[in-house]
Amino acid sequence: MSESSEKQTHLPPEDAKIAPRGYYVALSFHPPIKLERKRALEYAATLADYVDPQNVSLDDQEWVFSQPISGSARSQFKVVIRPNRLQIHADFPKQAKEWFEDRQLTVMESFGERFSPKLILQSAAMIRGTLPIDGDARIFLARRVMNITEDPFRPLGRPIHVIGLRFVFPPFQVAGREGKEVTDWLVEVKAESLAEDPSQLYLEADARWAQPIPWCSESLAKVVEQQDDVSRYLETNVAGFLRQAARGEGGPNDSD
Repeated sequence: MSESSEKQTHLPPEDAKIAPRGYYVALSFHPPIKLERKRALEYAATLADYVDPQNVSLDDQEWVFSQPISGSARSQFKVVIRPNRLQIHADFPKQAKEWFEDRQLTVMESFGERFSPKLILQSAAMIRGTLPIDGDARIFLARRVMNITEDPFRPLGRPIHVIGLRFVFPPFQVAGREGKEVTDWLVEVKAESLAEDPSQLYLEADARWAQPIPWCSESLAKVVEQQDDVSRYLETNVAGFLRQAARGEGGPNDSD
């Protein structure tokens, strides 16, 4: 180990924040629609009022409308439509999350006006980001979080390029209004060293809500707001857990 490596903490700086790498919302709807080229071109004209779909791909199973956005060559805003699913992506964003949320809501509202869906069968939201590490994210995860030294990896006989953790938290029952029980959301979480830059920790939270709700303005606003729930969970719960584990601290009931 080099002298400079020994001086590194292999921990996220105390004031480090998650840098956004992607936002994603999706909803499955009913009844399904038929993807006809004429309808796609008409909808592209509607989108052009607030999204510049410079790249368009159309077939009978999927329409894709994408717009490059300032930031990097990989930055784009993309709308994907399938017979029973609407997906809206923001990849490698530089603008504030609110900028994308406004456009996501507008895209959903215009889709509803054009195609008249009745129900949202399921919705999803994903937040992706990176957290800087003072050193190597692989060492942070293996040694600091999982408390694994190099020796247990020797039987693998290969250097480690990427290491990570994956959790799936199912829906569960929580106390709702007026004492009622409501089903919470499912979320899948990943924490990995970033392949192209091991000084960055890649974080992802992919959440899903399976309760059918009417397609209406209130429901669409709720779908967009779900990103805030996922973002807070990633920043507070997931990053907080990793920091706490790296310090060797247990949870609030570790002394019980």
